[in-house]
Amino acid sequence: MLYHPDVGTANLHQCGHGRITVSTAGDLTSHTMTADGYVVVNKLKNTNGTITLEIPQNSLGDWFLRRWAKWQKNSQDPLRIALGTLTIQDAAGGFSIVCTGVTLQKVPDRIFDRTGTPLAYTLLATTITEQ
Repeated sequence: MLYHPDVGTANLHQCGHGRITVSTAGDLTSHTMTADGYVVVNKLKNTNGTITLEIPQNSLGDWFLRRWAKWQKNSQDPLRIALGTLTIQDAAGGFSIVCTGVTLQKVPDRIFDRTGTPLAYTLLATTITEQ
């Protein structure tokens, strides 16, 4: 479910989504070597990342995301841009992923072909949480 208070809601399952890829941006830990040869383990708090949605061209999902992109491009309030949320339910795995602070990175390239072609929308998220 993709939601933004100024754009609306799109149930991507009903809009004909193809594939969804969730990628976290950073590492969970890092190791630092001290001058005397010890390794210090650093726990990193990194919650942001990207979500790639493969959506069939000219589908309801494509229409919704293009409307969101047009709104985002014309918005004068940068704080409202990051009010988007994306909730992904994995019925087979029994978990969900909640993404907040969701914005569109860019409008995908438009492909002109004889057959329907999926478009790849890249979303940025400030927080990705698996529940």
